[in-house]
Amino acid sequence: MVSFFTRIVELLPHYLTMIAVMFAILFAIRETYGDIGFWASFAIAILVAGAYPFVARRLGVAPDAWTR
Repeated sequence: MVSFFTRIVELLPHYLTMIAVMFAILFAIRETYGDIGFWASFAIAILVAGAYPFVARRLGVAPDAWTR
């Protein structure tokens, strides 16, 4: 069994990257289309959060916690 601290250290870079990707996508959309509103931004953030683990697994960079 993996300790809690080890798991956090393993997952933290991926969660930080996920947040950075969310902000980058939202920034690009707002620069292109202007303000899109709260619910559209929320939906995009949920889509990115759901797609990131799948993409990380496909690229082979997912942490062990996501590959089990």
